[in-house]
Amino acid sequence: MTTTRRGPFLEHLDSIETLCEKKDPNLKEIFQIFGPEGHFVLILFMIIPFLQPVPMFGLSAVFGFLICIISLFSYLNKPPWLPEKWMNKSLPAKTVLKIATGSEKFFEKVTFFSHPRWPYLFRGPFRGLSCFLLVTNALFLALPIPLPFSNAIPAWMIFFQALAHLEEDGLFIVLSYLQTLVGAVYFGLLALGVSTGLDKLGL
Repeated sequence: MTTTRRGPFLEHLDSIETLCEKKDPNLKEIFQIFGPEGHFVLILFMIIPFLQPVPMFGLSAVFGFLICIISLFSYLNKPPWLPEKWMNKSLPAKTVLKIATGSEKFFEKVTFFSHPRWPYLFRGPFRGLSCFLLVTNALFLALPIPLPFSNAIPAWMIFFQALAHLEEDGLFIVLSYLQTLVGAVYFGLLALGVSTGLDKLGL
């Protein structure tokens, strides 16, 4: 008899569903379930709106800087931070359960090909490199650039990083590095275009 593999993130979602059957949970209890990787739960929910081509001014600046802060807290092994009044606020169990079950359906598809692997990519110099690139892409996300994909390109890198940590899958770390190269080309060409334009104007 074969069983479907359930990754760490899906196991955490099961725990949240069990909690919701007992009471209205608060954010502190949810973060405690996810443990140190609760940072990446926050990041994942923050980054999803930016995975489409159209930039979202204002919101990208706020969320970009928040992702920078959360990433640094993760690197320093500090618990996820939000104002205390937010952390202790109860959430409707039905709403949390709906989010959890919806996320579970999506991640069950992801875990079809995702599984814990290449753990060395989460340690040593790779850990510092990932944090640095995560912060860098979050800052690019925060830039008010009125061009298609200006949010989406750094957002996909951040999305891959969040999935990597939630599923403990080093493959997504590699994908995030490759996406960073895509971003470097995109923003490099953009900077070159601006520089060329200014030269032609004699500025």
